[in-house]
Amino acid sequence: MPGRRKGKKAIVGIEAAIVLIAFVIVAAALAFVVLNMGMFTTQKSKEVMNQALNEASSALEVDGSVMAYVNAEGKVAAIYIPLKISPGQQAVDLSTDKIDVVVRLPGGTFQKVNSGVAAPATTPVNLTKLYEDVTGASINATFYIVQSLQEEEGVPAFSVLEVGEKALLVIYLPTNLELGPYQSFTVEIRPLAGAPLTIERMIPPTLPVGEVINLV
Repeated sequence: MPGRRKGKKAIVGIEAAIVLIAFVIVAAALAFVVLNMGMFTTQKSKEVMNQALNEASSALEVDGSVMAYVNAEGKVAAIYIPLKISPGQQAVDLSTDKIDVVVRLPGGTFQKVNSGVAAPATTPVNLTKLYEDVTGASINATFYIVQSLQEEEGVPAFSVLEVGEKALLVIYLPTNLELGPYQSFTVEIRPLAGAPLTIERMIPPTLPVGEVINLV
C-alpha cells in the first residue's frame, strides 16, 4: 500500500507539470498575439498619422516675394507667385488636370484658371514678356518651371516640378478684373496630394506705371 501511494503521487505530479507547461505555452502564445497586435496597431497608427500630416501640409510653398505688374493705366494686370517644393514633400505635377488654381478677387471667385501645362521660362525670367505671353480676354494662370531638365529640342518640357526646382505661377487679370490700390486678392493652389497653398496679398497705395512691384 505505501508503494502504491507514492506511485499515485508521482503520476499526479507529472500531470500537474504537464498542465502547468500547457498553461505556460498558451500564455506565451497569447502574449505573442497581443504583442504582435500591439505592434501592428502602432504601425498602422503611425501610417495614419504620417498620412494625416502629409494631407495637412501643403506640397508647395512660396519661394520669395509675390510680385505684380502695373500696366499703363496704373492697375495691377498680372500677379507672379514663385513656388518650390515644401521640405519633406515629393514632386508635384503642374499639369492642368493634376492641379487647380482658384483666384478670389473683388470681382468674384474663379475656379480652375490654370489654362495649360507647365512651360519652360527664359533665363533670367522676363516678367514683362511673361505678362505679354498670357494676355487674353479672361483670367488666366500659367505655370512656368524656371529650372527644369529639358528633353531634346522640339519636345515639350516636363510639367513636373521636382525637388530643388523653382516654378513661377503667372496670373493675368483682364481689364474688368484689374486691381487698384488697397484691393486684395487670394490665390489658392490645390495639388492632388496635400493641403492647398493659400496666398493673400493687398495692393499697395502707390503703383508705378509699367513696373513690377513686390507685394508684402
